[in-house]
Amino acid sequence: MFLKSEDDHYSVQNAKKSFKSAMKLAQTLKENPSNNKSSFLKEYIDAHNNIGMLEVDLDNLDEALKFLAKGLEIYDEEEVVEDDDGCSRLHHNLGNVYMELRRWGKAREHIVKDIMICKRIGHCHGQAKGYISLGELHYRVQKYDEAILCYQKALDLAKSMEDEDALVAQIDQNIKTVKEAINVMNDLKKDEQNLKKLKTNIVIAKGTP
Repeated sequence: MFLKSEDDHYSVQNAKKSFKSAMKLAQTLKENPSNNKSSFLKEYIDAHNNIGMLEVDLDNLDEALKFLAKGLEIYDEEEVVEDDDGCSRLHHNLGNVYMELRRWGKAREHIVKDIMICKRIGHCHGQAKGYISLGELHYRVQKYDEAILCYQKALDLAKSMEDEDALVAQIDQNIKTVKEAINVMNDLKKDEQNLKKLKTNIVIAKGTP
């Protein structure tokens, strides 16, 4: 999401305040549990995820990490079952934030966890999105073969679902982009080899009496 004007900026700031108010309420309910504690915990965790993503929109990536990581901590503290869509979202978003921070190892760790959770709970769309993120990570570190493998897995999943034409088109475009990068890299390698041959020939020519 891009903040195109001051109005957009204020809208996000107001949304952030609303989410923080909701978080405080959820915190109060968490500390004074009723018979429906699990639903309040889920809302409390979701509030951390939502604020984290607002911080991403404001380009406050370090703040985003704090809220998203805290959401995962609540799963551990409250012994909430981690195999649900809320936990997968946190891992997915953490993976993308770490990727923007170029912390590749942490990014991969969370993206893979997102994919595994989605696979266990049968969340096909989330699993496809996870493979797209993993493909992008490999693309950014120039592991193009691994990127294509991930995108192909995402494509297979997307094609297995109904009404996902837009997702299929996005993945197809990603695969084309990676293949173009491979061609550019191959051309650069050829140019480098030709340059080395040229330098060698110049040295030989200089040494010829």
